[in-house]
Amino acid sequence: MIATSSESCAGASCSKDAVSHRARGDSIHVPETAAPSCGASWLVELAKQGCHAAILVHDLDRNPLNNSLNELAVLERELNAIPVPRGLIRHICVPVEEIEAWFFSSEKVLARVCGKPQRAHPSPHRIARPKEKLIDLSRGANRRPRYSQNDNSKLAEDLDLAECAKRCPAFDVLNRFVLGLFNARQN
Repeated sequence: MIATSSESCAGASCSKDAVSHRARGDSIHVPETAAPSCGASWLVELAKQGCHAAILVHDLDRNPLNNSLNELAVLERELNAIPVPRGLIRHICVPVEEIEAWFFSSEKVLARVCGKPQRAHPSPHRIARPKEKLIDLSRGANRRPRYSQNDNSKLAEDLDLAECAKRCPAFDVLNRFVLGLFNARQN
């Protein structure tokens, strides 16, 4: 069993779970769980339930005081400091800036959000405030946005995983981790 968690809201968790299911097929169970503060107790509980791998997803986010991106190395150090129970494999995924940036790798997803054809972005992880940008791009003639974070799991189903892996470094590493787990279970 693989467990996934996200420090942010359910929308990110749903899209992450949908991508995980698609990346590795449905033979590995991914429970819908939330990890309060991605704490060690959550990892211990997962290990007791027979989970053999946990994926912690945490957006890099911006510093509200100066509007700059937080330091990736600092966040990774904090997440790596969380004790991992014996027998549990942990993977840390930090989308830069937010998991929603991954949607910019897919013309199909962008067309669905915008209501018209859009070109994929060559480097989605470099887009500032991707969630807000999706909302802005989705505004129709009535100025009401078509996009909501609640749409993330449906949008993730349309995500071209190969294109996302090519254009989004954090997703590439996550995708290889999930596929490696799947392949190890098949052997």
